[in-house]
Order: sequence, then C-alpha cells, then structure tokens
Amino acid sequence: MGNPRIIICRHAESLEDVDNNIYDTMRDLDIPLTEKGIQQARLFGGVLTQLLRRGRAIQFFTSPGVRNVQTLEIVVPMLPNGITVEVVEEPLIVKQDWGIITAENRPWIEADRYRTGVLRYTFPTGESAANLIARLTMFKDKLFRLQEETGNDVVIFSHGFEFRVLLMIIFGWDEELFESFGNLDNCEYRMLTMNDGGTYELDRPLKQHGLPITRLKEKS
Repeated sequence: MGNPRIIICRHAESLEDVDNNIYDTMRDLDIPLTEKGIQQARLFGGVLTQLLRRGRAIQFFTSPGVRNVQTLEIVVPMLPNGITVEVVEEPLIVKQDWGIITAENRPWIEADRYRTGVLRYTFPTGESAANLIARLTMFKDKLFRLQEETGNDVVIFSHGFEFRVLLMIIFGWDEELFESFGNLDNCEYRMLTMNDGGTYELDRPLKQHGLPITRLKEKS
C-alpha cells in the first residue's frame, strides 16, 4: 500500500490575489475564486487524480475560507472511482486573522509586520503570529495522530503563509530559514511522505529568495 502521505495545496487564484482593495468590500473568508482560479483548480484535480492511490481512503481537510472550499469542491468530483473520500472543514488551518484591513491602512500594517517579523507580529485588530503557530501545531498533532491510527493519505487545502508555517513546525526550521522561503503559488502543491522511521520527507523544497523577506533592515 505504501507509506502514508500528506499533500498540501494552496487554494486557486482568488479575488484577493488580483485586487489588494478587496478587503474594503468583502470579508476575508468570503473571498471567492476568479475564473482563472476555477481553471487552476480543474488542472490540479487532474494532477491529484494521478497522485492518489486507488483502494485507499483519502482524508481531505480544508480551511473554511470560501476560496479554499471552492477549490476542494471543484477537485473532489474529478477523482476516480475506488477512492473513499472524507471531507472536513478545519478551523485550525484558517488564514491568520488580519483584523480590519483597508486600502488605506494595509501599506503601513504590512510594512510594520515585516519590520517586526511575520513570526512575531500581532495585527492591531487581528490575530498574533504566536496564536497562529499554536493552532497550526495543534493541527499538526491531530494530523500525525490520524495517520498513525489509519495510515490514510491526507490532502489539505489552505493558504500560502499558513502552509509555510505548518512546514516550519513539521520540519523544525529556524526563523531565518523560514524567512528565506516563499509561499506556494496558487494551486501549487507539495507532498510529504512518512518514512519507515515515522518522520516525513518533503518531495521538493520551497522556492527560496536571495534574502530574507522579513525583519527588513535599513541599509547603512
């Protein structure tokens, strides 16, 4: 049957990815996919069909965000017969709550976040990075218990930054290494496979920047 695997996929393109002012008119969790995003999800459905193993149960977890749920709802019906599917909306993997974000305040909030460090920052009217890390750690523990008990493969739809934090927790990256990596693109995926020792291996690394993108320093 092979060792259990975790496939993580960032949601397809949403209005947030093409319009930074969308928060002026829409709640973050209500933001839908674009037409391009719908096509991206269909393409990923074809890829996932080739990755999954017939005769094996698949557990899907999705962030409650509309763009994540829509991605999943496009993908799941494309799967072949012979695969048992269970879907769970998981609040532990929802996007970090940025609080009240507008076109006016977003530039200075983002600048302050990068100066502070994205793993240290608390949004003025939203969630702290510490709380995000705590709930993603809870999800990691839940995920590992599930695979130990069932041996089932897992597919997760969440958000770019949140996946990067989850991988940091799983692989024990330090802050500098975490900052050197970029987020997954829309509908980009990675696969983690449990080895015989019970730990996980990543099929390929995240893209890296030339320089850390947080805790920016003033040039002397």
